[in-house]
Amino acid sequence: MPERQHEHGPYYWNADSPHCNHGPDPDWNTNPEAHDLWADKHPISDDGRICLDAPAGEACLECSAEEGDMVPWSACRDRDHRRPKNGTVPNPDADHQLVPVWVGPYWCLERDCEDYFTDDGDEIPGKDRCSHIREEQACSCQRNKDGEYDGACTATAGAAA
Repeated sequence: MPERQHEHGPYYWNADSPHCNHGPDPDWNTNPEAHDLWADKHPISDDGRICLDAPAGEACLECSAEEGDMVPWSACRDRDHRRPKNGTVPNPDADHQLVPVWVGPYWCLERDCEDYFTDDGDEIPGKDRCSHIREEQACSCQRNKDGEYDGACTATAGAAA
């Protein structure tokens, strides 16, 4: 079985949702040109027709396919997430600043991992991270809108040091 690829991409509302302003599919027998124009904006997906003019947001395409509903890219459970360590926020005036980040699975960063709890289910006081999270450095230019860090630094090799 091939390894699944978790990558982000746009997720669209269905054509029959209130988010689509195009109305129902025109009858092909009555008006084939209108039907063709409508069909161009409403391709068929696994869940029926979607509306290309009604994006729901950035999603993990693999998780969304598995769930049958949109899973935001920020909630993808099968990729490493990079979040600022203990809420560290870089200086907004610095273009390229090293930021300590914790890297690990979504559930671990959300503190849903069993490492945070005793055998009785009580939360372990003072435990700041589980064994699945590692610490790395990211460049402040890598910060996404969701507050996580991703991608390559846009500075030249020595600028972030």
